[in-house]
Amino acid sequence: MSLRIVVCVKYVPDATGDRHFADDLTLDREDVDGL
Repeated sequence: MSLRIVVCVKYVPDATGDRHFADDLTLDREDVDGL
C-alpha cells in the first residue's frame, strides 16, 4: 500500500507590497512579489 499526497498551490500576493490596479480595475499581480 502506498500513500499519495496531493498539494494545492495558490499564488498569494505580498500584503505589504505596493498595490497597482490594471485598466479594468483589477489588481495587477504581475508587478507584486508573491509568497
